[in-house]
Amino acid sequence: MNAKIQKPIWKCLFISLLLVSFSFAGFSEYRDRDQSRFVMKQGKPFRPDKEVVTVVMREAIPRGGGYTYQYPRENPEPVLTDKYAMEGALSMEIELIASDYSGVAICIAGSVDLTPYLEEGVLEFWIKGDKGGENALFVLVDDGVKSGGESLQVKLRSKSLGEITTEWTHFSIPLKLFGMTGLYWDAKNTRDVMLPFAWDKFKGFRLEVRKDENEAFKVWIDDIVIKKHGKPYEGPANYPFRNAI
Repeated sequence: MNAKIQKPIWKCLFISLLLVSFSFAGFSEYRDRDQSRFVMKQGKPFRPDKEVVTVVMREAIPRGGGYTYQYPRENPEPVLTDKYAMEGALSMEIELIASDYSGVAICIAGSVDLTPYLEEGVLEFWIKGDKGGENALFVLVDDGVKSGGESLQVKLRSKSLGEITTEWTHFSIPLKLFGMTGLYWDAKNTRDVMLPFAWDKFKGFRLEVRKDENEAFKVWIDDIVIKKHGKPYEGPANYPFRNAI
């Protein structure tokens, strides 16, 4: 090869190697700088549990078609936060408008058949209140097929099952307590409509409040699951009061 050609080639190679070395040095400096500024929170490990039928919410809003919604529209959207967490690194912060009928729902992708678990299955979750003493309704919803697209709901009042406090509190609620009768609000005729709840088409969990039952309402909720078995119910007899059409 001509010596005059070789010289520019070697010169270009030298400059390229020099630039690459500077690039790696620069990257290293940025990496070290960021490591010193940010500390990653170590998540608590999950306990494997073969009893879980479906996970409604754990470390994220349900993926693959899962979603959340809130009502009315003015209500703040639920957010995932690392401020508090019972398991893992995240919980869901839910703030509701206490001066109105408001709620937040967490819905899974598709639906799940819970009929095999009605006798012994449970809804389980952890909840932590901002002030303590919050008054809410724990609600399960179906896919709305039986009711023209309006999800039927079965509801239990939180205070009939325990207290929401400023510490993480675990609720384990037998599915059979919710009963067999669902209802939805018919806005056109301004009335509740009662129909059989579609336990074979379970869609999600909802937390709601009724107007003026709280001065303010803000909670964190974590690890919402449906399990095959739970502790036997030990509450009042003949509860729930509405368990048939």
